[in-house]
Amino acid sequence: MSDELNTQKMLVSKIPNGTVIDKIPGGKSLQILKILGIKDEVENTIAVAIRVNSKSMKTKDIIKLKDRNLSIEELKKIWLIAPQSKISIINNYKVNEQFTLSDKHFSNEFEGVLQCNNPTCATNMNEPVVRQFYLMQRDPILVRCLYCDRVMLENNIRDQL
Repeated sequence: MSDELNTQKMLVSKIPNGTVIDKIPGGKSLQILKILGIKDEVENTIAVAIRVNSKSMKTKDIIKLKDRNLSIEELKKIWLIAPQSKISIINNYKVNEQFTLSDKHFSNEFEGVLQCNNPTCATNMNEPVVRQFYLMQRDPILVRCLYCDRVMLENNIRDQL
């Protein structure tokens, strides 16, 4: 019975202000930390729970970022690899705003997030153009450059995020 009670306790305490990323597919939180530029040296508290049991998913990851809000560009990058993730904006220990990335209606056409891996693409030649891509497939991720039509595979995309 005590084991049953222990499984219902919070793994990580609440944060006063910041962002919680929940419902991350199991094992993808480290990739999201990379997207957010979080490395060894951090000033604010960051909590990461990897492959925790979930009722709605088999396993999930959770990231809590104290005193940190995410930019639209960071949200788009996370949306590419974990669209079902739920974002909660916390103020004074309360959820101020909450949404699922897939509900944000990011367009399958996006710009500025990736760099085309075709070395002769106009976007890589110091031309005054914005890098634009089209999300062709979600699992595995495939995107197409809208300038040269080069299709990029998931491993190329993950290396850039």
